[in-house]
Amino acid sequence: MGGKKFLITLVLALLIIIPAAYIGLEERNNPVITAEGYVRMLGVGINVDWMNFEKINRYYFYWHSKGVNIPAYFKEKGFNNVRIRVKADIIHNETALMQLNKIVNDCLKAGVIPIISYTAPELRQKPTNLSAQRQFVEWWTTLAEHFKNTSHLLAYDLVIETSGPIEEHPEVLNKVYKEIIRRVREVDPHRIIIVTPAGISKPEYLRYLTVKNDGYIIAEWHIYAGGPKKCRYNSTYIRKSIEIAINWSAKSGIPTWLGAWRPQYYPKRKGEGCPISLVLNFSKTMVMYLNRAGIPYDINSDVHFFDIAHLRWYPQEEDVLNVILHSSSV
Repeated sequence: MGGKKFLITLVLALLIIIPAAYIGLEERNNPVITAEGYVRMLGVGINVDWMNFEKINRYYFYWHSKGVNIPAYFKEKGFNNVRIRVKADIIHNETALMQLNKIVNDCLKAGVIPIISYTAPELRQKPTNLSAQRQFVEWWTTLAEHFKNTSHLLAYDLVIETSGPIEEHPEVLNKVYKEIIRRVREVDPHRIIIVTPAGISKPEYLRYLTVKNDGYIIAEWHIYAGGPKKCRYNSTYIRKSIEIAINWSAKSGIPTWLGAWRPQYYPKRKGEGCPISLVLNFSKTMVMYLNRAGIPYDINSDVHFFDIAHLRWYPQEEDVLNVILHSSSV
């Protein structure tokens, strides 16, 4: 009897130890990254339209079919992450989901951090519509299930920005954020999730966010996402916006990220952009304050800097990119 008891005890112990060993192996192969650690890794990034504009999408997958890794060009240039803007309804469009999967894999192969950001057109335009809210939650549920075993370098940025009618409904955002976070955590407990405040993603609206800090949440905010309108910018506004974000982080424990700012203002009529001297001064100011605060940032967007049709960087943007990518030049 003694031998039988010993055998039973040994089997029970192995049932505990073996799963634990597998968990340890999984964490070594796909290490967990906290929100604080993730923010330190983000560096300088760029918003990309590989899944947002049809023409850019066609070029991306044309080059992909030729064995060209587009994210590798961005890594070589100095970008550390890409914010992949997605408008497709992946719930019903499996082709789009498979394309997004290929882009994420291309990024990981190139050493670029991929951040998926949903344009959420239904929710942004009809925030109080229950169907729009359900669609938004299901979109992220579908995506989370698909990518649950992907590298923890991949992050989910729930809303591209809170422009349109949604900007007046922080209560709706908090409601859908809570449900999405709950669902994602059921299948992916350590995935980085990025939430955006109402009010066109302005930092002063961070105070309306009610998401709980579980150690894997980051808040995103925007200023000058469309560039210095009418070729004017305010250094005090930049500094105060950063202070607001820092103070909110100190209270909430949630780090922040500037997910989109544009160095140049592009008016509707071509040829009326800002003079290069202002673009450079504005960019230097943004980079200086953000670097001092230790807040990572992404610029907006790839189509203004990279010619995907010919796989080349626009030479006229070289000086601006030098400022954005190399803080030592500021």
